[in-house]
Amino acid sequence: MVAGMNWCTLEQTLREIIHQGTIQTFFQPIVDLHKQKVLGHEALTRGPSDSPLFSAGVLFETAERAGLQESLEHLCRRQSAQRFKALGVDGLLFINVSPQALEAPTFSLEKLDKLLAFVEIDPRQVVLELSERYPASDISETLKALGVLKSRGFRIAIDDLGTGYSGLKLWSEVKPDYVKIDRHFVRDIDSDLVKREFVASVVQLANGMGCNLIAEGVETEAEVKTVQDLGISLCQGFYFGKPKPVPVISNLFKFAKTKSDPISLGKVGSLAACVQPISSNTSLKEVSERFSSAGFVSSIPVVEERRPVGMISKWSLLELFSLPFGRALHENKPVKQYMAHNPIVVAWDEDLSEVSRLLTDEEDLYIRQHFIIERDGLYHGLGSTRDVLKRITDMKIRSARYANPLTLLPGNVPINEKLQELETSGRDYTLAYFDIDHFKPLNDVLGYARGDQVIQLLANILRTHVPLDHSFIGHVGGDDFVVIFEDSVSVIEVCETVQRCYAEDVLAYYPETNVRQGYISAHDRSGRQQRFPLSALSVGVVYQDCLGVAASQDIAALAAQAKKAAKQSQNKLATLSMSGFLKDLPDKATAETQANELAV
Repeated sequence: MVAGMNWCTLEQTLREIIHQGTIQTFFQPIVDLHKQKVLGHEALTRGPSDSPLFSAGVLFETAERAGLQESLEHLCRRQSAQRFKALGVDGLLFINVSPQALEAPTFSLEKLDKLLAFVEIDPRQVVLELSERYPASDISETLKALGVLKSRGFRIAIDDLGTGYSGLKLWSEVKPDYVKIDRHFVRDIDSDLVKREFVASVVQLANGMGCNLIAEGVETEAEVKTVQDLGISLCQGFYFGKPKPVPVISNLFKFAKTKSDPISLGKVGSLAACVQPISSNTSLKEVSERFSSAGFVSSIPVVEERRPVGMISKWSLLELFSLPFGRALHENKPVKQYMAHNPIVVAWDEDLSEVSRLLTDEEDLYIRQHFIIERDGLYHGLGSTRDVLKRITDMKIRSARYANPLTLLPGNVPINEKLQELETSGRDYTLAYFDIDHFKPLNDVLGYARGDQVIQLLANILRTHVPLDHSFIGHVGGDDFVVIFEDSVSVIEVCETVQRCYAEDVLAYYPETNVRQGYISAHDRSGRQQRFPLSALSVGVVYQDCLGVAASQDIAALAAQAKKAAKQSQNKLATLSMSGFLKDLPDKATAETQANELAV
């Protein structure tokens, strides 16, 4: 009870709040780290700011003691839905529901339907959170109500896992779409082994049951990284946003996964099948006839003015028609009432690896079997998940066959194919040739194993600092690497960053004595003992204006010429342009001589 106030005063205050509808609705974001977007928002209720019932705990405790819980929950649901709709908040709406609210005679689907119709919210946007903190007096009634709600499109979540009365029994019987791990098990999970083990076991259980986990109460970056490492991508907590009347998202994009595969797997447009689309007013009877006459077609895109608006699958139609009187009741109705309104739509030039990620992220089995390919916003064709996976598998096997065994980066065959692809497409690109200076003395004195480690070091630096979305990294062999930059990448800036990181990190591979001296003693190619500087990195860059006058088979020669100039320059970086003028050479005369040699 609030200090200084008696029970009667609190109850009277609560009755006035319910009568006047003066509760406040706050929203807290639930983020998806893997997809880098907001999954939805949980609606949280507070009393008036100047009221002793402002706190949610005091508000609902008073309602329970006064027998006003049903009235308060109904008001909360109504205002949450109204505010959610008015704000145009992204994603799903999570609403808390007590088990008692789902038991007769309190539960009324008619009331809920009227509420959602009033605020114009699709039940598929709503997730009902069933708290584990409060026992259900009649679990069979609760399960019956949840079954009806699921059939209407509502999603179900179990809140506060690990703190309640029924635990895993409730989880197994409800079969929820989401389970929220209570904040107690998330707080300090990065330093608490017991909590990590508990959450890891819950993750394993959720994977087996096909359920999505949400980590509640995430407040630090360390906690985020830990739950992410455990396999949980859905998070809620102050770190991403506090409950506010108008939600604000923070820190979401700090946890974007860097693409680790620098190899383009090709464009999805090559897999487009010519499946004739239908309009949204096509009857289900006509759709059924289309499926019957074209046995190989199992999904049909729905378009309006050549723009994709949906898709219907053969299996969802058969499922509908298999219901009692299903065909008679539905076959004359337009497909727009039954089609999937959220099909996967990708641009024709999207990389297959990205399309694969979208398909595996999608939960709806019917939707992820096929996807729509568009070009300039217009319907281009239909894609199949099976074709994508087959193409990716074939290309992965082929890439592995031609990858350098030391770094697993693409070797000469994929590099040449990439250059030919760019030349054929006419796309702009710039090629940078990276070569390790004084690698032979390092290799001779410190051993081949240490030399291999230095080569792997450079490969990892390139993976880290080269923007993989717009570039291609290849390992020519030995200590030679190439990077093919596309679009508007700041090539020189990237190259200088790679040089700087290599120069700093390679020192760890030398004995401390050599680092202090700044050189290593070794025999030169004539067998004479010499002092060689510590390893550095030379980079020769060949610009697009030069590439435009050369066939792909000549690029290697141009890149080698640029690399040679880089080794002679002060900053170990040289560029070649169409005129053949190599910048950063010791003197202009040498540059002109080499440019003339290239012209010949």
